Amino acid sequence: MATEREYQEWQKRKNQGKKRYKKNNNKNLTFVFWFGISILSILFAIKNQPQLVNKVSQTPQLIPILSFLNSLNLEVNSLKNLTQEFVTETDESVVVIPNQKNFRDTTFQRIDNLAINVKYSGNSVKELANILSQYATTDEEKARIIYTWITHNISYDVVALANLFDKNIYPDVTTKNVLTTRSTICSGYANLYQQLAEYMGLKSVIILGYSKGINYVVGKDNQVNHSWNGVKIDGNWYLIDTTWGAGIVDNNQFIAEFNPFYFATKPEHFIYSHFPENPQWQLLTTPFSRAQFDTFPDISTALFDNNIQLISHQNLHIDTDNNLNVTLKAPKNIVAIANLKTGENELIENYTFVQKQGENINVNASFPEKGDYKLEIFAKPKDESNNYPLIVSYEVSAEGKGNKFPVTFKHFSEHNGYLESPLSATLNENQNIYFKMRIKSAQEVKVVNQSTNQWHDLSKYGDVFAGNINVGSGKIMVFAKFPEDSRYWALLEYN
Repeated sequence: MATEREYQEWQKRKNQGKKRYKKNNNKNLTFVFWFGISILSILFAIKNQPQLVNKVSQTPQLIPILSFLNSLNLEVNSLKNLTQEFVTETDESVVVIPNQKNFRDTTFQRIDNLAINVKYSGNSVKELANILSQYATTDEEKARIIYTWITHNISYDVVALANLFDKNIYPDVTTKNVLTTRSTICSGYANLYQQLAEYMGLKSVIILGYSKGINYVVGKDNQVNHSWNGVKIDGNWYLIDTTWGAGIVDNNQFIAEFNPFYFATKPEHFIYSHFPENPQWQLLTTPFSRAQFDTFPDISTALFDNNIQLISHQNLHIDTDNNLNVTLKAPKNIVAIANLKTGENELIENYTFVQKQGENINVNASFPEKGDYKLEIFAKPKDESNNYPLIVSYEVSAEGKGNKFPVTFKHFSEHNGYLESPLSATLNENQNIYFKMRIKSAQEVKVVNQSTNQWHDLSKYGDVFAGNINVGSGKIMVFAKFPEDSRYWALLEYN
C-alpha cells in the first residue's frame, strides 16, 4: 500500500503531466488557428482577384478549389477589389491634349454595322479579339468596334449591383463569366474593354472613380462607385464608358439603348458625370476637385448633343427668393420647356415659363410656397418629335411665394414668342395693363376678354406688339394672325 507521502508525490506528478499536456495542446490549437486564418486569407485574396480566379478557372486541377472558394461567400464591399488585378495604371505619362479629335464629327456607321453583325457565342477574350480585329485596322476603328460590340451584347446586371451594395455579395466580373452570361456591372464592362483592347494592340486602362448614377449621394459618397476606361488612339488618350453606352436603368430594369456619346467623350463634358480617383484621368489641363464635382448640376448628354451651354447657373444648388431666372445658350432651332417638382411630384400649374431671345433660352420659375424644389429643363430641335429629353436639373431652395405664369400655346413658342409683360397669370380686374411681346411673322396680335368678347388690338412695331389694355374681369386671351391664314391662333391665357 502506498504511503501518504508517496500518494501526494504521485498526484503532483500527475497534475504536472496534465499541465504539460494542456500547455502543448494550447500551442497546437494556437498554431492551427493562425494557420487556418492564413489559409482563409489566401483563399479570400484569390476569390477577390478576378485575374487569379480567371487563371484558376482555366486549370482543371484547380477547379475544385474555385468551387470551394465560391461556397465560402467571403466578400468586402468595394468595387476596387473587382478591378485591382487588371490594368488601372499606365507606365507612361498621361499628356493632356487641349484639342483632342472630336469623334462626334466622325461617321462610324460602317464599323458599327460590322460590330453589330459579329455573332460570337464563346467566352474567350482572345478569340473575340481575333474576330473583331478582322474588321478593324486603325486605332480608331479598333477602339470603336470594341465599344460597339460590348454595348450591343452585354446587358447591365441590376440584381448583381443590388446584391453588391445591399448584401456584400460580389458578382463574378471576370471576362470569361461576362462573355458567358452576357451580363455584368461596371467593373465587368471595364474589364472586358481593357482586355479586348490589349489583345487588339491598344493601350487601355481601367479608371476607378465616382459617377453621378445609381447610388451616388452628393457629398456623402466616399467609396468609388464606378469604373470606366481610358484608351490610347493615335497617341492620345480618350475616355470610354461602355456601361453607360449600353443603356439605362429605369425602375430597377435595364433598358438596352446604345449611346455613342460615351465613346471618346470630350473631357470637359465627361467631368460633369465622372470623377476619377486619379486626377490625371480627367484629361483636363486644370483638373477639378471632388468638391467642385459635387456642385455641378445634373446634366444629360442631350445638352451636349444639342450644343446647349449653361450661362447663368453653373451649380447644382440654387438659393432664391420667390422667383428665378436661368439662362441657357442654344442654337436658334432649339426649343425648350421646363417643370418644377416637390419631391417626386410635378407641379401641374404654371410655375415655369420658358422663352427664347436670340440664342438665349430664358427659364423663369416661381414657387407656390417656401421650400425645396427640383427644376427640370427639357429641350429638342424644333422640327423633331414631341419628345423633349431632359438636359439639366437643379435643386432650388425658395424663400417665398411667387405668382403663376400665363398659359402658353404652341404658336407662341413656334413663332419665337417673347413676353416682356405682363408675366403674372393673374391680372388686376378693370385695370389698364401694359402688354408687350415679340411674335415673329405675326400680322396682328389681339387681347380678348372671353367674358365680354371684346377684342383689343396691340400696336405693331416690326415683330413687337404693345399697348395698354383695360382688361375688365374674367379670362383674358391673346391671339395672333399669321400670313396666308385667316384664323387667329391662341398665344397666351390669363386669369
